[in-house]
Amino acid sequence: MIQNKDDYLFALKKDLKATTNAEEILQEFELHISEMLDDLLHEGAVGAEAMAIVIEKFGRPEDVAQAYNQELDVSPSKIQWTFISVNLLFFIGGVCLTIVYHQIPAPLISDLWKVLTSITSILIILYMFFWVLLGYEIGKEFGLGGKKLLLRTFYIALVPNLILMALVVFQIMPVQWFDPLLTPPFIAVCIICTIFLYPISYAGFRWGTSRSI
Repeated sequence: MIQNKDDYLFALKKDLKATTNAEEILQEFELHISEMLDDLLHEGAVGAEAMAIVIEKFGRPEDVAQAYNQELDVSPSKIQWTFISVNLLFFIGGVCLTIVYHQIPAPLISDLWKVLTSITSILIILYMFFWVLLGYEIGKEFGLGGKKLLLRTFYIALVPNLILMALVVFQIMPVQWFDPLLTPPFIAVCIICTIFLYPISYAGFRWGTSRSI
């Protein structure tokens, strides 16, 4: 019977022996259990009563280990390239739509272009949410040990954004093609949003780590 934090971690370690990042998971659980026990001690709960509340909150060690083992197929590489690919598809889709709009007169494409260029604020909000989701998923799947993965994914996924920004700033691309999108205020907003991409991704990451257990 689990009487204290050490009993819980010992049982969890035994059930996680097939998990490659078991040490990181144990460290994370030790941190969160310690924080929760401190809060319970402050509220007056001690000993077995406090541990019963902890187990009710986090689950039994065997259940926790089973959940992690079921997620083994979610590899860092898979989740990393999923987000990088999705971000790249955003740019490829935008470029293709722009070329088709200017080269092929089609009412459907013209209507789609007008709709998208009239809801730029909504598109920016949705795009920022994508970066929050990037951090959240990495945090949820890999906990605090996923910070290096977050950084690596963020920098690689950011490459298309920086290339497009450089093309606009140095006027290498035909800016008139993107009228009325690339107005000076819109470009300024894009630059500001780019600066905040990592902070909001990291906020999503911390949110995800809190949901990882």
